[in-house]
Amino acid sequence: MTPAADDPREALRQAVNEAAQDGTVAGLVLAAADATGTRLGCVAGHAALLPQAEAMAVDTLFDLASLTKVLSTTLVALRLWDRGQLDLDEPLRAAAPGRYPTEKGALTPRLLLTHTAGLPPFVPFQRHFPPTAPDPERVRDEVLARVREVPLATRPQANVVYSDLGLVLLGDLIECRTGTRLDRLFAAEVAAPLGLRDTFYIHRQSPLPEAVRPPADFAATECCAWRQTLVRGQVHDENAFLLLGVAGHAGLFGTASDVMTIAEELLRALTQPSRLLSRAAAEAMTTPQPVTGGSPRGLGWALNAPGSSCGHGFSARAFGHTGFTGTSCWIDPDLGNVVVLLANRVHPTRDNDRFLSWRPRCHDLAMAALGQD
Repeated sequence: MTPAADDPREALRQAVNEAAQDGTVAGLVLAAADATGTRLGCVAGHAALLPQAEAMAVDTLFDLASLTKVLSTTLVALRLWDRGQLDLDEPLRAAAPGRYPTEKGALTPRLLLTHTAGLPPFVPFQRHFPPTAPDPERVRDEVLARVREVPLATRPQANVVYSDLGLVLLGDLIECRTGTRLDRLFAAEVAAPLGLRDTFYIHRQSPLPEAVRPPADFAATECCAWRQTLVRGQVHDENAFLLLGVAGHAGLFGTASDVMTIAEELLRALTQPSRLLSRAAAEAMTTPQPVTGGSPRGLGWALNAPGSSCGHGFSARAFGHTGFTGTSCWIDPDLGNVVVLLANRVHPTRDNDRFLSWRPRCHDLAMAALGQD
């Protein structure tokens, strides 16, 4: 019998090392914790393979991709809701008069957060704009205007259709209501209360001081044909790039340690006073919303369901999210477990689906290593 068969922690370490060696993923950082205080961590592979190989480090900064939706936009929205500054059920036309066309004006933040607004999943706006446009601010305004005009694909509340555009709209609404850029709101509403130093957006024109980092601090993502360069230290998502790196659906960067800090605070908020959310907000975030079709949703977060990316070790009440670049975070209120998996699976190309089938197995191994097998 191999050591890995006897030791779940060794089995986890072996699996992540093999994934980096066999090309399943360029590199990754995994962090896991349980209710007893047990903490696990794995680092494997490379932060970059091109133009030369660079080893992954525990504090490597990752493009968190769609984790932005839940770690930034959802949390900022719920903090505003806690303070009475945002009504989740107020139509957009009332929340920001004159800003949204009739079809969009009837939508609400709740519909956007639960992906039941009827919006299409995404629109590749990069087909209409070069990455080197001479007036990036004008391009940003044009892209937002086009998002507001995109026709609905289905009737609102008909079913769950996961949509980047819904969170772009919510980020736009939040900025309109507060008069503050989303990167600054995240810094004030999430990073500051938790003392996070390594989670931020990178605004392309005027980044916040904490976001000015050398490229070597980041995990590389794709050799991008549209930008004709290797993307590193710049948002991977093309629409977020056109939105100057700060958007409701993507743009956040962070370390596994910082993502774990946010996740554990959300777990805490469900049972005791929190630095981020009221208990009512935390429960709304993790309670199944009245949606039909598709995967069950809380506010912003996906809820555990058959075939979920979290594998088989989490309880039915677990909630989580993934990101296109290879990131994920799953939180289990019943078991008290958190697993954060950050990988650069799109480096050097997004044409790598092996990671997607491997990720649930990695989560199963992490849960077994925490003693939940």
